[in-house]
Amino acid sequence: MQERLPKSGWIEIFRWRFGRRHAFRVVGESMTPTLPPEAVIFFDPAAYDDSPPQVGDVVVARHPFQSGLQIVKRVAEVRENGRYTLHSDNPVGSDSRGFGALPRSHILGRVTSRLK
Repeated sequence: MQERLPKSGWIEIFRWRFGRRHAFRVVGESMTPTLPPEAVIFFDPAAYDDSPPQVGDVVVARHPFQSGLQIVKRVAEVRENGRYTLHSDNPVGSDSRGFGALPRSHILGRVTSRLK
């Protein structure tokens, strides 16, 4: 079982209010049990400004084939060519096993906490 994300406290809400965090509502069951459907999360769009995503990070990314669709996945592998394999926590979810590894430019930020 994957670790649970921390609950959002007043500091995370303050950061969101002043644009340092973005809010996102999870749709579907691909990240259960870590994130149930309809969970509201905060992510840090500046998390990877100074260092790259690491294996185990939960991230928000752009879907490679569906324009405008954002997805929440866990970094499963960092490849030598700078691409990232993203997996769902729920094995029946859609992820890099179906759409392939993504470039860094598709990763929008690291999930920091769960509001709901």
